[in-house]
Amino acid sequence: MAWWKLHKRDKPGGPAAGGAVLASAAIITRDQVRSVVGRRQEWQAQGWDFYRTVPELKSGIRWAANGLSRARLYVGRIDPDGSSAPVPVDAQGGDMSPAMVANLLAPLEDLAGGQLGQSEMLRRLSVHLDIPGESYLVGFDDPASGERRWLVCSPSEVTSTGSGGTIRVQLPDSQSARIELSIDDCTLIRLWRPDDEYGYLPDSPLQGLQDPLRELQGLTAHVLATVDSRLKGAGIGLMSDDVTPASPQQSDGPNPIHSDPVTASLIDAASASLKNRDSAAALVPLLLRVPGSVEDKFKWFDFAAQLDEHLLPLRESATKRLAIGLDTPPEALTGMADVNHWTGWLVSDTGITMHIEPKLGLICDALTTQYFRAAWEALGIPDPENWACWYDTSDLKQRPNRAPEAAEAHARGAISDAAYLRELGFSSEDMPDEEEQRRRLLIQLATTNAQLAPAALEALGVQLPDVGQAIATDAVRAPVEISRAEPAIEAPPRNEPPALPIAASAVLDDGWRMACLDLAARRALARAGNWLLSRSGRSRRGELGHVPVHEVHMHVSPDQADLAQMLDGAYRDFHAATPGETDLHAAVDLYVRRLLLTGIAHERGLLAGHLAAAGCDRAAA
Repeated sequence: MAWWKLHKRDKPGGPAAGGAVLASAAIITRDQVRSVVGRRQEWQAQGWDFYRTVPELKSGIRWAANGLSRARLYVGRIDPDGSSAPVPVDAQGGDMSPAMVANLLAPLEDLAGGQLGQSEMLRRLSVHLDIPGESYLVGFDDPASGERRWLVCSPSEVTSTGSGGTIRVQLPDSQSARIELSIDDCTLIRLWRPDDEYGYLPDSPLQGLQDPLRELQGLTAHVLATVDSRLKGAGIGLMSDDVTPASPQQSDGPNPIHSDPVTASLIDAASASLKNRDSAAALVPLLLRVPGSVEDKFKWFDFAAQLDEHLLPLRESATKRLAIGLDTPPEALTGMADVNHWTGWLVSDTGITMHIEPKLGLICDALTTQYFRAAWEALGIPDPENWACWYDTSDLKQRPNRAPEAAEAHARGAISDAAYLRELGFSSEDMPDEEEQRRRLLIQLATTNAQLAPAALEALGVQLPDVGQAIATDAVRAPVEISRAEPAIEAPPRNEPPALPIAASAVLDDGWRMACLDLAARRALARAGNWLLSRSGRSRRGELGHVPVHEVHMHVSPDQADLAQMLDGAYRDFHAATPGETDLHAAVDLYVRRLLLTGIAHERGLLAGHLAAAGCDRAAA
């Protein structure tokens, strides 16, 4: 059985036990149908006429309607002290069972066909509340498909049939599509903006805007009449001599031109400009000849009415009155000269807070009390009064770019991940899951921490060659065992060259490959030297100004814990030039780390001996 039919069944301990029956979740009951439905006042009909004929009014009402259509409805638990908005169901954690969550969300998912249909529902409700001041939400089982259907109807689309408890609803499918519904078989909710004096009557901003709207209509009609009159000819020019008008071509049709040539000429000139507003007849006057000289008798008569110079200020004044009276920010119609892209968000937020959210609150209150709680009670939700349908306007608000501040606060742990995503314009659904977070962390460890790289790569499923993996593991672990007190390579006195390993004399070569390895080591030492200089004081940097950057480590002692950061990205070109030689990469990195920790100067022969001792004979050749 569909959930929305549950409220038709008897409650536990039903009629036989003296219990009540949930007849409907509608605000309109059987005995109210004839007294409420179909009652329309004169100002409501006039409001629709103004909406269709005054573009300023239509623009303002649609501004609010489009804003409401972007709001999102959700189900949440009411804050006991009322200090914050209801907390959404999906933010409750694991305190509720999946069945309870499903029952809480079922009425919302069914309402108006889900989120897409609810957007159009909110748009129409906004228009109705701003024009006639009331609207009807009708839910019924479609006889054709058997599915639940929801309609947002104006008072003109819902009427009482006269037979008790039955209404006639105009369907949006066509003008002739109507359906009769029993109040017991449908959900009928009346939403209205209550009048301040009599709460049962609907109210609308248009009630107090009758005069400004009529003024705008009158000014528009005056402008149109004036413009049309100017198109009826450019007047008459009188010239001396005999009156001899240019006779128009005669017509023998059903509407012959006037027999009097002067009158016929006037009619012909006026009709030509009305038929074609680009015609020269609208600009060139009709010429007539009169006795006398040209100097004495040349005159021009203009029949066109002039536009009133006060017309534009009057229209602007009426528009301003309309903007103030509508339930929208005045600047939405009049504009603001001092608003730019830095302050525009403030105007938008004010419009949302003062005009859109109160209307959303009215709608959500009506839906919660007259629809959701009855449905939740029928579905067995405990304490349905603790839950409510509420709105989220985060998609509407345009705030200044606070992403840098949010990033810093998030890095310091001052705001949560959800707050950080909200400031960036993302939702919690965009957050990575636990598996993706684990994979990203392993990749970061593998690329930035040489000591943990083998374990991270193994956890990522990357299989390294056996030999290369053994050499790499020894190479990355060796620096951990090195200290300045017990260096892996014996540090000689400062002025004496270090002794080369025995194998160095056999492998020392000045070939191109050895030159490239020498350059890779120097670049890595220079990278580390720059890192050490950047963290030294100004006076210390002055003392080391004459020292080559790849020899700074001989004067500044680095910490072993900083080696990974010092050498970050130092081998990028070296690795790109020697792909796949992981043992060689590890040996060069171990050599550089030992030099940094021991303070020994780099020499090509020392590098060759180290590579030979590490088993990289080809690398040293």
